[in-house]
Amino acid sequence: MIISTQNRLSYLRHIAPIIPYVAVLMGLFIFQSAWVSIALYHLGMIIVLWFTRSWYLGQPIKTWHDVIVLIFMIFISFTAGVFIYWLWPLLKLTELLLTTELSDLGLSGLPWLIFIVYYFTVNPILEELFWRGYLGSPSHFVVLNDIWFAGYHVLVLLSFIQTGWIVFSFLILVGTAWLWRQLARRHRGLIIPIASHAAADASIIGAVYLLARLV
Repeated sequence: MIISTQNRLSYLRHIAPIIPYVAVLMGLFIFQSAWVSIALYHLGMIIVLWFTRSWYLGQPIKTWHDVIVLIFMIFISFTAGVFIYWLWPLLKLTELLLTTELSDLGLSGLPWLIFIVYYFTVNPILEELFWRGYLGSPSHFVVLNDIWFAGYHVLVLLSFIQTGWIVFSFLILVGTAWLWRQLARRHRGLIIPIASHAAADASIIGAVYLLARLV
């Protein structure tokens, strides 16, 4: 049976959200490497974006209103790492040795520093192109892909924070995915979501770096 290009693209859109789940399960739980995990995830997204030609960032920042929203979202997103840093004693698993856990995943020394920079520069661009671009939706309500986006983070958090906080984080991430999608819809582009995402990633990975140094 010959499957049309349109049908293949439809199938791809349905299976694409599982890419990060496969990447995290293989990278963190089989190979025990954060580098393998993020490499598989990003490679999967790049293949999908290339195959579907979904590299469009949308409209650039044009008005003062856009600039104000951009600055506000960067500020709000950056507070994520601040909260993690100050609430860490309440969040973390009792038996967790953060430095050891990170080292076991290949995150120590120079590779750890390279990972940090890569994480808050490349990751936000690819994720926004993938989740709010290719997998985006004009819906004003929470959609399944918002949940898919939040869900894969749970697999990462399992090794670091307590169950109750994982549930809370999942809900926050669903809301964040929804918000970034609304920003992309309202401003007809991914510039604000990417900048906001980068600020969140930078603050979170920065908080983890500082917490690991305290141990």
